[in-house]
This record gives sequence, C-alpha cells and structure tokens, in this order.
Amino acid sequence: MIRSIFVSMLFFFGPAMLMFMLRNLFLFSRAWFRLKQAQKKQEAEIIDVTPQKHGSPSVLFNISAIIIGLTCAILAWQKMTSAPEEKQYYVPAHVNEEGKVIPGKLVPIKKFTAPDQ
Repeated sequence: MIRSIFVSMLFFFGPAMLMFMLRNLFLFSRAWFRLKQAQKKQEAEIIDVTPQKHGSPSVLFNISAIIIGLTCAILAWQKMTSAPEEKQYYVPAHVNEEGKVIPGKLVPIKKFTAPDQ
C-alpha cells in the first residue's frame, strides 16, 4: 500500500517537476538569446536595474501540469492494481519437419490439472 502511494506520488510530481524544468530552460534560453543580441549591438544602451515583481506561471501552464500529473498518477495506479498478466514462456524460432522456419513466439503456461480418478 505504501509503495503504491509513493509510486503514485512520483508519477504525479514527476511530470510537474519536468514541466517546471522545461519552463525554466525556456526562460534561460530566451535570456541567453537576448544577451547575445545585446552584445551584437554597437550602441550604448541604458539598462534599467529597477527590480521588477516576477509573476506566477500562467493559468494554462498550471492547469496542464496538474492534468498531466493526475493522468500519469492514475495510469500508474491502474497498472499497479490490475490483475497479474498470464505467465508465458518463449518458444524460440526453429525449423519444422518440412524445413519451414517457424518464428519464435510467446506461449501461455498451462496450469497443471490433476486427472480425475
């Protein structure tokens, strides 16, 4: 139960952290591009160093981060709580009696049933 909660939290907060990193990467790349443009200019420019209040991320960004996080958490929870899949074994490719190549495939393991007496 605890493991399921931790995995669900990872799948919820993981995409949100990824989107946060992508947002910051985009902002840093824009700042780097502007810095390169400013270095190319030959004119003297007056730089305003007045501190500005930084705004929060847009509502669209917040909603998309929550939706992606919830979707990943729900899918992870469903995968962990689903019934186990049928056990299978691999039959490798081989050549039959007629000389034809039979490709490899997964075959389900049949459960042993006791013969009736």
